[in-house]
Amino acid sequence: MKNLTAHQEYLLLGKVSNTLSEQESEEWEQMVQHVPEVAIAYEQFMQQLPAGDVAGRFSYVDEPGYWDDLTASFKEPARIRRLPFGRRRWVAAAIAIGVLAGSALLWNNLRKQDTATNMAATAKPGVELRLADGSVVNLSRQQGNIQTGATQLNNTNKRLTYSSSDADASVINILTVPVGLDYKISLADGTEVWMNSATELKFPLAFPDATREVSINGEAYLKVAKDPAKPFIVHLPNSTVQVLGTEFNVNTYDPGTAKVALIEGAVNMRSLSGESTLAPGRQAIYQDGQAIQQRTFDAKVVLGWQKGLFFFDEMPLKEIAKVVPRWFGMQVIIDDPAISDKKFVGVLDRNQPISAFQDDLKLIAGIDSYVDKDNVLHFR
Repeated sequence: MKNLTAHQEYLLLGKVSNTLSEQESEEWEQMVQHVPEVAIAYEQFMQQLPAGDVAGRFSYVDEPGYWDDLTASFKEPARIRRLPFGRRRWVAAAIAIGVLAGSALLWNNLRKQDTATNMAATAKPGVELRLADGSVVNLSRQQGNIQTGATQLNNTNKRLTYSSSDADASVINILTVPVGLDYKISLADGTEVWMNSATELKFPLAFPDATREVSINGEAYLKVAKDPAKPFIVHLPNSTVQVLGTEFNVNTYDPGTAKVALIEGAVNMRSLSGESTLAPGRQAIYQDGQAIQQRTFDAKVVLGWQKGLFFFDEMPLKEIAKVVPRWFGMQVIIDDPAISDKKFVGVLDRNQPISAFQDDLKLIAGIDSYVDKDNVLHFR
């Protein structure tokens, strides 16, 4: 398809996925008659696509669970209006591209493992535990049982448990997860905290008082141990969340914004502007100076980070670029301002090298990118 224009590619993909409008279909028929390259490209697509996919008009992409397997597809709002077919049109089109290119754009088990361009060449900071006595433990380097002062740590399979003979609730310890990693910790009361990259947790080694309190900056999933006599309080940069026993996700990556998504139980979010009680399946969003808002959320999207997946739906490139630094540890510069607002539907996979995402953008959207000598990713 390298000899086709962007508009020709758009019509071809719409034809393959059977989602052209009436006007577009007429334009397609005229184009096939007068542009031999388009007719040839279409025949190549049809010969290499599974017959069942074409006959079924890719209807299976609307089935529950399919969104988990989507790796990347593109929407160009300057030319493509919203159609009643919605996401299906572009998923089907991306499937066509993935099959023809042989790169398995939509399935991880077929994606090329281009590890040569991965970031393993540069040393990454590890998960760090800074105890109140000043001692620092690199949990990415030290495994198994670790004795530090009166505290016994066990660091196994990216999970920390601990016990201490001199636990003071007033003494705060800090667990930091750097970019590109995630980590779990079991607190003294049995509460489990799964921390995403670029996240900090402040916590005591015990909860002897009437409340159990921790502070989180970044993103984490909490499964709070039930104890009606001791409410569990999570302090966020600009708000607090109080629970008795529940499962929820907190996200404070965007400055001045806190998001709390409730999976199970009940939580109460408090801010300077008021408070809001959540039911399962609801998400509270607080921005500085505004009232707390509630909305429903897709758990697969919100919790996708636990599998190393960041889902985006009609998200501008400039917003997607914010995720790259905390997942891959590299700065991003968009050299061409004209592409900053181009929107995408897809997934950024932390388990794949960044080059896989670069290849997807090039294949789907024609967006070039490169990594310079300072490990800065440029889009152009």
